[in-house]
Amino acid sequence: MNPDEGLVRVLIGKKLGNRYEIQEGIGEGGMARVYRGHDLKLNRAVAIKILYEHFAHDTEFIRRFQQEAKAAAKLSHPAIVNVYDEGQEEDIYYIVMEYVDGYTLKDVILRDGRLKPEEAVHIAQQICDALVHAHRHNVIHRDIKPQNIMLTQEGRIKVADFGIARAATDSTITHGKSLMGSVYYSSPEQARGSIADQKSDVYSLGVVMYEMLTGTLPFFGESPISVALKHLQEDITPPRQIEPAVPSELEMIILRTMRKERSMRYQNAAELLQDLEEWLNAQNKNNHVKNDLKNRLLSYEQIDQARRAQDLQANKADDSHYEEEEEDEDEEDGDSFPVKKAILYGSLLAALFFVVWFGYGFIAGLLQVPEVTVPDLQGLSLAQAEEKLQEVGLDFVIENEVHNEDIPVDHVISQNPLAGRSVKQERAVELVISLGPDLVEVPSLLGRTEREARLLLSDLQLDIERSEEYSDDVAAGLVMRQDPGDGFRLARNETVQIVVSSGQQPFSLRNFHGWDEKDAREWLSLYELVLRNIDEEHSDELGEGKIISQHPEAGTMVQEGDPVDLVISLGSEPPEYEVHPLTIVPEVELFQYIRVDVDDEEGRRTIFEGEFKGESISMEIYGSGQVILMELRNDDFVTIDTFTYP
Repeated sequence: MNPDEGLVRVLIGKKLGNRYEIQEGIGEGGMARVYRGHDLKLNRAVAIKILYEHFAHDTEFIRRFQQEAKAAAKLSHPAIVNVYDEGQEEDIYYIVMEYVDGYTLKDVILRDGRLKPEEAVHIAQQICDALVHAHRHNVIHRDIKPQNIMLTQEGRIKVADFGIARAATDSTITHGKSLMGSVYYSSPEQARGSIADQKSDVYSLGVVMYEMLTGTLPFFGESPISVALKHLQEDITPPRQIEPAVPSELEMIILRTMRKERSMRYQNAAELLQDLEEWLNAQNKNNHVKNDLKNRLLSYEQIDQARRAQDLQANKADDSHYEEEEEDEDEEDGDSFPVKKAILYGSLLAALFFVVWFGYGFIAGLLQVPEVTVPDLQGLSLAQAEEKLQEVGLDFVIENEVHNEDIPVDHVISQNPLAGRSVKQERAVELVISLGPDLVEVPSLLGRTEREARLLLSDLQLDIERSEEYSDDVAAGLVMRQDPGDGFRLARNETVQIVVSSGQQPFSLRNFHGWDEKDAREWLSLYELVLRNIDEEHSDELGEGKIISQHPEAGTMVQEGDPVDLVISLGSEPPEYEVHPLTIVPEVELFQYIRVDVDDEEGRRTIFEGEFKGESISMEIYGSGQVILMELRNDDFVTIDTFTYP
């Protein structure tokens, strides 16, 4: 019995968290098995996803998985499969989700081949709507594919596994099932190992739309890595070249979603949703098309039942027809059958006599053929093996040609019969001939990222060794040299050496203490460093505009593009003076036009100017100073009194 089957049987009937009862297995994915279960507390059906055993011992994976499950649980949308709960019991890690009774979109595509444009757009709209909701909550799906899209019995769309794909990102290379299922729908940035964002989900949805409308995927390959490389490097075949019935407007939408440059795609799912709605509204207006996915799904079961009944009936009809033909032949022969039977047996006996008579001489001749010893041909060239065989009267036939790392091209790898065996002369010895090492052509890696280089070489089964060097011409992280170069042929598992740029040679950051801000800016610009932040502080040592300190510190090794922060002097901090409140009542005539000035540590300033109406005048004196009372005479102010304070 398969160990996995045994584990499934053990889990059936088990209660998780003293609440969720496992009832039956309903599927498997790249990182978990899925079971139908029952929520005993709320009395409802649920889907329970239980992580594979090899994930249960990966603490970092578990942490990411639980984190993303919690994020997905915050999403609440009609087109998203709800995540109810997540937990752990012994070595079992699980999440509890909404149970969806229906089909996956992959089932529908496999069953129908392709969908009508209106139906495909109706489905894509609902997926877009789910993505818009998730993206607003900063949740990226990262694994949009038909296998994660459910069609309910009511004809509605449910998108599953929101956000959880992020937890599996680092495990897809090791556990190929997950990568194999997802790589056909992955964006170029995901294949390159970059961060996935909203536009990555848009790209994957474009692939799903492509498959719904054409019945095929844009890229295929012998391995997940080869498919990933095609997403990075190759252009897709336009949908209308595969299926001319695809409307040109939809083709343009799909091509825009699948641009390799993210800036050329739809900026978000909301933009894509708007174009899909406009197209579908136009079709409904012109053609009065109404999508009824519910009826379509129900018809699948009816069609399957009808086909099974039709096949069963056809098999019965064939059996019945065969029996009737047998009976008819017997009835037609009637009384003539014994005569025909006698003639037939007589002819067979005569033929047998002649075969025995003439065959005896032939067999006797064979028995008299001399025997020879088969020579050892292994390692000989084909010409040498032929010469040796002719010497003893034997022939040869090439049974197979295979690659071999040790035997040169056109040399014998093995033979049948083996050397030393005795055989009749003129027998053909079967030879397996070497094609030499399985050589592959080394691709050009210059200017590619290290990850791209590893993907290319891994697809060709070549190993890689890397080193780093500084470069003024090649950006950091890109391959600047390779050995051997492109076009050179290597045997599989041989090594290609690459040199990856570390960027420009680091240099020592100079000391800006005491420099003017303008001079420091010019120096940073000259050496292509980035002035990131400028703070200001008072300084008794340095005048206003001079640089007090810097980060990184002087002498730190930096490279082009590195940030630098500066602190600029505001000059000496002004002294803090004691503040003295003062109120005066000028001894002048009412309505006399006067002015009151204060001259103290803060300088001279006017406190009051205008007609005096008998009211007191209040002010503040900073430190020590005096109040000057002036009166307007002949269009000029004349000092009439002063008050010293304190």
